[in-house]
Amino acid sequence: MLVSMLLNPPTVSAQKQVYPSQPVRLVITHAAGGTTDMAARLIQPYFQKYLGVPVVIENMVGAGGNIARSFVFKQPADGYTLLVSQQPSMSAGQIVTGAKFEVLKFTHVFNVAGKNYDCVAVAKDTPFKTIEDLKKASQGQPLTSAGTGVGSNAYILAMLLKARAGVNFTYVPFNSGTEAALAVAGAQTQMGTGALDSYWPLHEQGRLRILAVSGPQRDESHPQIPTIAELGYPNIVLDQMTGVFAPPELPNDRIDILVAAFRKAFADKDYQAAAAKAKQTLQPLGPAEFQKASRQIFETIQELAPVLKPDKRGR
Repeated sequence: MLVSMLLNPPTVSAQKQVYPSQPVRLVITHAAGGTTDMAARLIQPYFQKYLGVPVVIENMVGAGGNIARSFVFKQPADGYTLLVSQQPSMSAGQIVTGAKFEVLKFTHVFNVAGKNYDCVAVAKDTPFKTIEDLKKASQGQPLTSAGTGVGSNAYILAMLLKARAGVNFTYVPFNSGTEAALAVAGAQTQMGTGALDSYWPLHEQGRLRILAVSGPQRDESHPQIPTIAELGYPNIVLDQMTGVFAPPELPNDRIDILVAAFRKAFADKDYQAAAAKAKQTLQPLGPAEFQKASRQIFETIQELAPVLKPDKRGR
């Protein structure tokens, strides 16, 4: 019997097959209905299908996503608690606001979406048609600009407009991109920055006007909207991605299982159709590519830190 066990040790093999044996939790940095939440909910049923256990979504809102990030960072590296978060707001959370997590120490499991760029929008009845119009109008008296919390993607874009385009404004933070967009549509502010998906429905309804997007190229789902670079500001470019992270030092065998499930989900034609219907731009990246892209964004935010630091009023 001893010889048999030495030649064929079942316990080692069994231990490797145990994971996952219980539900896996996807912790979302923002409220239901936002762009991060949408990316998670689109893939959740397919990820669950191929992972073989229930996948539960939990929206853990607050501090611009930093509460969720700090929570997951401290969890056991067992593969049962994962984070869905956007970059570059995740990097800004660490660098600009000093949140208690380290972006590059997170296990980068799989990137899901990308190129869902932020935009600049103005109230319907304003005469502004370009970034230059905003700049000129703000010289006499600062404009007001809606966005989400300090360190968010919307905030980063706003600070770049202020520092690199010379648009003078007071930044007014709201709890979500949808709230910020409604503030612009309701003329509570003269302009706003935020995820294109949050502003587009109101643009289509004629309740506000989107001037430009912040990406390195036009948004694939809305190619009629120019980039800020096209409008004369090539140094205002903000790439964006949404991925799945795990606590630091997740074992490789568990990473492999998670990645395999994500790859099968991305190959599922039903998922591809659902993403196309939702106008979700997919950007599947495995751990190595994901880590590399995340590091590049992190280094960019480090360079921008002096521009992104809030002033004494927190604006």
